[in-house]
Amino acid sequence: MNWPEIPKFNFSFSRADTAEKLLISISARQVSAAHWRFGRFDRCDIFTYSDDGLVAFKSYLAGVGRKLPVHMLVDAVEEDYRLESLPHSVGSDRTDMVDRKLKQHYRNTPYISAQLRGRDTGKRRDDRYLFCALTNPELIAGWVQAVTEHELPIAGIYLLPTVSQGLVERLQLAQTNLLLVSSNSSGLRLTFLREQTLRISRLARIDATTPQAVKSYAEEISNTRLYLHGLRVMTLDEQLSVLIVDSDDTLAELADTLARDNPNIECHRLGRAEIIARLGIPAPALDSSADALYLHLLGSHAPDSNLAPAEVTFGYRMLGVRRGVYALAAATALAIAAWSAFTWYQVVDTEVNIKSDIENAAAQLAQLQAQYLETARQFPVTPTSAENLQRAVEVAQKIGAATRSPETMMAIVGQALDQNPDIRLRRFGWKYGRADGGQQDPRKSAITKSNPGPAGGARQQSGVVAGEVRPFSGDYRAANESISRFAAALSEQPEVAEVKVIKAPLNVSPSLTLSGTTVDSSTRVGAAEFELLLVFKPTT
Repeated sequence: MNWPEIPKFNFSFSRADTAEKLLISISARQVSAAHWRFGRFDRCDIFTYSDDGLVAFKSYLAGVGRKLPVHMLVDAVEEDYRLESLPHSVGSDRTDMVDRKLKQHYRNTPYISAQLRGRDTGKRRDDRYLFCALTNPELIAGWVQAVTEHELPIAGIYLLPTVSQGLVERLQLAQTNLLLVSSNSSGLRLTFLREQTLRISRLARIDATTPQAVKSYAEEISNTRLYLHGLRVMTLDEQLSVLIVDSDDTLAELADTLARDNPNIECHRLGRAEIIARLGIPAPALDSSADALYLHLLGSHAPDSNLAPAEVTFGYRMLGVRRGVYALAAATALAIAAWSAFTWYQVVDTEVNIKSDIENAAAQLAQLQAQYLETARQFPVTPTSAENLQRAVEVAQKIGAATRSPETMMAIVGQALDQNPDIRLRRFGWKYGRADGGQQDPRKSAITKSNPGPAGGARQQSGVVAGEVRPFSGDYRAANESISRFAAALSEQPEVAEVKVIKAPLNVSPSLTLSGTTVDSSTRVGAAEFELLLVFKPTT
């Protein structure tokens, strides 16, 4: 299988993680620290893995000043990787099952993680997990404590092989069996990936300064191939692809040795120039530490295999909460400022519009006043003043409001006639005013005598209705009942105060004396005449 051309990546600020942070690599021999900002770092500061180195490291942290997030990388022999399948589950069931499996495998360390790596192709479709652990937590305990003492939030702790897996993803390598080989500060690191998934990683502590170093490296690669066969991860018949990551160009002889002694191994070397050109790491930074390449990969993108427990990353989570609160406060302040500006603009615009409307109204008023004066000059001379004319109009309005017409009385009598079809109207008299005794008309006198008027001299309406009952066959009792019904219909109206019968066809009063003859014309059959007095309720 031929190696594909490794694509060139341009790690600009839009593609790399540009957030400012502190990167720290810990191995059994040295500790490297780099200040990441603007998507890169310029150099690494080196500290020996000793008490003196820890003191110098604390002084370095004190000079950082700001509370930068810390990402830590660990390259140690004391590590473990397991790829296992678990029944497919989701939610809290998955979390509980994974936690039980982690506690079952790793009881003596808090630095553990589990990453879902897809699902099996069998019928059960189980979930495949990669379990990772740093089995010796004492290796980093002092350095982690130094970071927390300086109140720097720890964002994550990662094993070097999980970070180096990101190199394969960035270079888009698709070999089925791929072995990454690199010489780091802690020794020779060999990381095996099958189908781009981390399976095994070994750290061989070989002194790179000895003349036999290259031969020892080649033997470790061969031993790793046998080790993979023994674990049944791959067979000897399968082809193994080896990528030698040579950041300081000291492993060129190793690539030649492997190609000469192992014809069934496909080998490719990624030299210093290619690393700088392809991955965008500055040359001074790459030369400053043997672990600089992996710190650069960690700064560009942190893997999902974070070993740090919750109590270690508590400060970082609180930092995220504070940043979220600050961002929310800034967004709220920006929204308030925008709303205030918009409201101020509306107020100013409204004031301008109101001022313009006032000016227009004043101009129109001046124009109307000029037109009025011009028109008033053409009016004829009035015989009196405007005030006298106004008083005359007011008096006329009061007179008009005080006048009444017999229309209401006519309507009431008409309704009563509709209800009593045997009543025929002969005469109708109406009066509106104060009652007095000086009336010459006998009917008006009857009105005055029967209704002397309301107290206080208020005006009221009154009238006399004269009619007859038809047909009339001489039954005076029936005629009187018809007249009574007619009078009752009139008195039911709310405007009527009183209805009196002032003349009936037959007067049955016991005070009257009986006189006349049996042939008197007033008692002829066919007419039963009567007169009613209607008094209306007084009006103010």
